[in-house]
This record gives sequence, structure tokens and C-alpha cells, in this order.
Amino acid sequence: MNMVWIHAGETLGREICEMLDGLGVSAYSVWRNVLRKDNEGDGTRWDDAVFPGKNWSVQFLCGDELLAPLREKFQSFLSDDYVRRTGVEIFVQKAERLL
Repeated sequence: MNMVWIHAGETLGREICEMLDGLGVSAYSVWRNVLRKDNEGDGTRWDDAVFPGKNWSVQFLCGDELLAPLREKFQSFLSDDYVRRTGVEIFVQKAERLL
């Protein structure tokens, strides 16, 4: 089992959810209005006049068979200049149910 995290600018949130639905992800959690501090680049989003904007974070569980289609779909998504500039990060880690 894999736990996938997607962090992206809020303007991409609905489109990301549509892609996950299209890939057949059975369930996912969405955190809206996520703030981000970026000490190395220009990705800070505090939702204020200095650092406008917010992020969405999405988390879901999936088997190994979904990772390749997910990578392919998001590589295509990131080919768009606006998407790249807005920012999308995807992380995967192994997960197992505790209870």
C-alpha cells in the first residue's frame, strides 16, 4: 500500500481532484487553505498582501499499479507552463494499516 501526498496551489485543486477521479482513486482527503513557507524559492503562500495565495493538500492510499498512471498523468499536467509556475509536488511513501 502507498500513501500519496499532493501539494499544489489552490487554483489547481479542482483539476487535480478531477484527475484523481479519472484515474479511479476510490477515496482521497483534501485540505484546503494550506499555508506554506518556502525558505529556498518563491513558493511561500501566507494568504496575505506580501505572500498571496494558499495551497491544497491531497492525500490518498493506492496500490503499486496506480503509481505509473499517476506519474504519467501528472507529468503531462506539469507540461503546462502555468501549472509548473503555480507549483505541484507529489510524494509517495509506503503505508500499512495500524488498526
